[in-house]
Amino acid sequence: MKKLDIRRIIPSREECGCSLPHEKTLREVVVGRGIVEDLPRFLEILNVEKPVAVFYDENTFKVAGKRIVELVDGLGIIVNEPTFREAEGKTILAKDARTVIAVGGGTVIDVAKYTAYKNEAFFLTVPTALSHDGIVSPIVSLFSESGRRSIVTKAPIFSLIDLDLISKAPKILLSSGFGDLLAKVVSIKDWQLGRDETGEKYCYTAEKYTMKAVEIVVGCLKMGRVKDYEKIAEALIYSGISMMIAGSSRPASGSEHLFSHYIDMYSSRRAPHGIQCALGTLPSSLYHERYNPNWWKNPDYEWRQLRRYMEKAGIPLSLNQLGIPVEIAVKALVFSPDIRREKFTILHKRRLTEEEALQLLKETELI
Repeated sequence: MKKLDIRRIIPSREECGCSLPHEKTLREVVVGRGIVEDLPRFLEILNVEKPVAVFYDENTFKVAGKRIVELVDGLGIIVNEPTFREAEGKTILAKDARTVIAVGGGTVIDVAKYTAYKNEAFFLTVPTALSHDGIVSPIVSLFSESGRRSIVTKAPIFSLIDLDLISKAPKILLSSGFGDLLAKVVSIKDWQLGRDETGEKYCYTAEKYTMKAVEIVVGCLKMGRVKDYEKIAEALIYSGISMMIAGSSRPASGSEHLFSHYIDMYSSRRAPHGIQCALGTLPSSLYHERYNPNWWKNPDYEWRQLRRYMEKAGIPLSLNQLGIPVEIAVKALVFSPDIRREKFTILHKRRLTEEEALQLLKETELI
């Protein structure tokens, strides 16, 4: 069993020298095998309050949710859809819970996170897949009537990552986690553009943890260790920490995430979040290479090499294979900057025409 004392990892604003939040809500992350049974002991150590609400979906209930409800004598709450309407409903349903535990992936974690934040309850996560970096982040991303929207809430106080659970997840979800992490190569450079072009606040400590996450997964892929669950979990945690430090998704979400959000909003067929971010990373990184003199000099982060890493991670890199229409992907590159005008990226700096966007998709072999 490996324990990460997160409060010791995150420096204060004064130590860092920046004005961003450096949130220290997350106390500890525990990674190991067969540790779900230890959850009651950790709750006792954390001194959290009862009653406890356990959130899960239909699949994660079978994998771990049912057992965790029994272990903590909790109220079981099923999550059906990734919407703010759903989250508001669960906030009412769990109004008496003093502790909320999310057992699952992105949707379950985000709905539970929102509920805990609104009800001022303790929040813990037990991820069942390493599919995204929201496991310990303060960010909630759900659908509203106007499309996908992200808000800042609070990070969990504790996360228990049982590698036996993780190893049972569908392979595509692990590939999604790799995609979400490789995408940080673009998000950091987009954030730097915001700093340099618009005077946006920036934090080198957040950058350090984001890139530490990237270096870990690149190292795994170079060595062919695509099932090194402990290392991949560590990378996702570091990315989450970067968002805690920044108090926003900025270090971990740039033009590649806007691309994914656009697909979520307008495509009838969608892929897992990290897969869509990986798709967006390739044209965005090529566009950076051409029009951002400050793009990475490290050959590992050149778009062709990123594509090779994605292939090693088992990420499908064909729009046709994923059922995403080419015209939607083209419009995503052209119009996704309008989703978040304040989040300056390479797609804001030099707006694409539809012809240019189509050419980028062809050059990066997505079509």
